[in-house]
Amino acid sequence: MPRPRKCRRVCQMPRTGGFRPVFTEETGEAVLQDEEETINLTVDEYEAIRLIDREGLSQEECSAYMQVARTTAQLIYNSARKKLADALVMGLPLRIQGGNYRICDGSNARRDCDGCRRRLGTCVLLKQKEDGNMRIAIPLDENKEDVCIVLGRAPYFLFRENGEDTILENPAAQSEGGAGLQAAQFLIDNGTDVLVTVRCGQNAGDVFREAGIKIYKSANKAAADDLAALEAGTLGELTQFHGGFHGVK
Repeated sequence: MPRPRKCRRVCQMPRTGGFRPVFTEETGEAVLQDEEETINLTVDEYEAIRLIDREGLSQEECSAYMQVARTTAQLIYNSARKKLADALVMGLPLRIQGGNYRICDGSNARRDCDGCRRRLGTCVLLKQKEDGNMRIAIPLDENKEDVCIVLGRAPYFLFRENGEDTILENPAAQSEGGAGLQAAQFLIDNGTDVLVTVRCGQNAGDVFREAGIKIYKSANKAAADDLAALEAGTLGELTQFHGGFHGVK
């Protein structure tokens, strides 16, 4: 029986779920290739690129951070560089998803994790709060009252905690690509414990699950009605997540 593969540790999910070419030499316009032509960069491969090429870690330091053998880190890194080269040279879309990984819980004390957002307290995994208060988030339409059916590009988010409501603009609403992942990170950064939404993409759903955020399916037009239903225990959990390509247009 083969040994189970050890999950590679990554700091947090990528801010963008993928990229696509802006134009081709022949037409000067963007071309959307077939699904099978898309190159898939796994989340652990992305992390190796981030640590080595952006943060300047050695492969040995990278392997220690990701908690894998040095040879494994080298294989991950080499695979990632090959995929990036193919995407750039051949002009193919690049998707970032999947892989064998786990999100860092912020307990690492190595110097290369000193800036981790979890250790700085701006991105924490959901834990049972001592005071029992939960922070609930709901995407809002322009009228700031109805639930927006699109999570990533919702104009606003309503946050309710301890009976008080706060409405914040969604910084991901006007992003060129990866709005779902950016919105997910925004919700995590704002301490969300529970999300109520009409629908959610698979990549964003993975981020919420890693952060321990409970997701419920909206059943009402008005956000106030969903909040009342959640309090009454009549909202069901969201179990179906849609796919989709999060690229840069």
